[in-house]
Amino acid sequence: VCDGRQVSRKPTERGLEDLATLCSPPGSPVCPPEHSGTMDNLGYNCFVDRDKMDAAIQDLGPKELSCTDLQELKQLARQGYWAQSHALRGKVYQRLIRDIPCRTVTPDASVYSDIVGKIVGKHSSSCLPLPEFVDNTQVPSYCLNARGEGAVRKILLCIANQFPDISFCPALPAVVALLLHYSIDEAECFEKACRILACNDPGRRLIDQSFLAFESSCMTFGDLVNKYCQAAHKLMVAVSEDILQVYADWQRWLFGELPLCYFARVFDVFLVEGYKVLYRVALAILKFFHKVRAGQPLASDSVKQDIRMFVKDIAKTVSPEKLLEKAFAIRLFSRKEIQLLQMANEKALKQKGITVKQKSVSLSKRQFVHLAVHAENFRSEIVSVREMRDIWSWVPERFALCQPLLLFSSLQHGYSLARFYFQCEGHEPTLLLIKTTQKEVCGAYLSTDWSERNKFGGKLGFFGTGECFVFRSPSSVIALHASGFDHSTTHCSRTGDVICPSVHLPGPWLGLRPPWALGADSQDERAVAVGRRGLWAPSPAPHAALPPQLQPEVQRYEWVVIKHPELTKPTPLMAAEPSAPLSHSTSSDSADRLSPFLATRHFNLPSKTESMFMAGGSDCLIVGGGGGQALYIDGDLNRGRTSHCDTFNNQPLCSENFLIAAVEAWGFQDPDTQ
Repeated sequence: VCDGRQVSRKPTERGLEDLATLCSPPGSPVCPPEHSGTMDNLGYNCFVDRDKMDAAIQDLGPKELSCTDLQELKQLARQGYWAQSHALRGKVYQRLIRDIPCRTVTPDASVYSDIVGKIVGKHSSSCLPLPEFVDNTQVPSYCLNARGEGAVRKILLCIANQFPDISFCPALPAVVALLLHYSIDEAECFEKACRILACNDPGRRLIDQSFLAFESSCMTFGDLVNKYCQAAHKLMVAVSEDILQVYADWQRWLFGELPLCYFARVFDVFLVEGYKVLYRVALAILKFFHKVRAGQPLASDSVKQDIRMFVKDIAKTVSPEKLLEKAFAIRLFSRKEIQLLQMANEKALKQKGITVKQKSVSLSKRQFVHLAVHAENFRSEIVSVREMRDIWSWVPERFALCQPLLLFSSLQHGYSLARFYFQCEGHEPTLLLIKTTQKEVCGAYLSTDWSERNKFGGKLGFFGTGECFVFRSPSSVIALHASGFDHSTTHCSRTGDVICPSVHLPGPWLGLRPPWALGADSQDERAVAVGRRGLWAPSPAPHAALPPQLQPEVQRYEWVVIKHPELTKPTPLMAAEPSAPLSHSTSSDSADRLSPFLATRHFNLPSKTESMFMAGGSDCLIVGGGGGQALYIDGDLNRGRTSHCDTFNNQPLCSENFLIAAVEAWGFQDPDTQ
């Protein structure tokens, strides 16, 4: 339907031939002969505001594309080969969407022509209500005129009529608005959107269509931010009372807030490569936001609104090319691993009562760490509330809604490793905290139930997943230096990374003399290793006090493969594990387990040292291995040692040999079950 005329065509008449036939000599007609006049010579249809379009996307690009190889097509999409040719982009979209495998019965253009009059009636298209599943999402203008914006509403209502199983899809208005640019009429746009929604390839995820899928994608994005944008994540934790609400906005950044020319570039690559592209671009947006806004006061009352404004005005900061360049520079997990993480998050949501049909969730259930770790009821002999909140902000999103539950305390249950196992078995994951007699604090997040140790027949064997991590508190860093620990720089033999005792100081303290040196008399300028950089800065006054809010942060060391994926190559999900003597569990995950993500069986590892996560025997407990152990504790919970290990590529977590003052193990309790 365009300018009041109905056009009905058979699907075979609209399809292009092979991708190579996207070639067309300059000046050839853009539209089929029977539709001549519905688009102008640049390919703009009657829904586009031509003046705005010229300013947004200049039609200066090539008019033809000759490509049949998928890898070459990926590169062309990333490079924006058809980005500046409105006509060519329309042809590419037509071909790519036509090739999406769909359900046997998928509504096409003729269906739209049959139902649109019945559904819309005599109502003005500009006054039509939007379907409930868009969750009050507004139709982005994207250089559409009034007729175009009304057409988007009509198409969405017809989609709702044909897809009653869609319960939550706030991204759809933006997708339809973009596709309308590259369609002959409303009916063709409707058919394109339906093919995207009806994709039945189990390995190809496109658009979330239920609240369960949407919410799990938000949790997955939060997990990815935690691992790949740690600086931005720290900023979000510091300035947001509900970080889950911030990350729940990630799809809106792409489907609505991004300017048209940026969103079109993202959609180009999305149609070729799939859902993973969306995560990449959203992570890149967050990285640029942190780079620009770190250290500045919020422009609004919430960081959520600040990010939205940043995305709307992103042209002031970065070009579409630089945004995509940053996105693909992120060495993200494999598509299979992200699917596993998504499945784990969906399973956790189902256990909390979230269903496919559910359209909303009580905000009171979406607790952030500031609420999960209550100051009035959290009591630990080892860490403060603030330190526990820092640690809690690192745990996977599916467990971040839980509250800490004390499972074991050496002061309550005695100094016995056997009792430690007894108290912890049946709980997954767990958090191990250790305090030394020198008041150093360190620990580990352990992804797997300690009962797994029993599968090795009494022998010491490693198990766990790549979600495990180890950490040390600021007191441990200070104690290391105060005790004269050798802080000469060394390098990891496998990754080449600098391994040097360091402390992360936020804000204006970055690069200043560390707190253990504040009492020194020397006024010289000194180098302080911060992360992997040696930064020179003048020392503060000799007796200056470090404000409590600027104390060094708890320092985390993750699985080495996360930062160095080149150490491994993903393998098919069901590939058999190579035999391994004594080292690793080869048992399958139990049906109710929520930690299949980053299981070692999914990776081709060069050696077992990169995956020695946790091990337990009657006489010792070990976390991390290969070249040393991140943590070793004896059977009496009396003595321990720590050193660099290949699994986490960590520095010593405290004094290398230490006496234990206290040990605690914490579980994760769903607040709804209390």
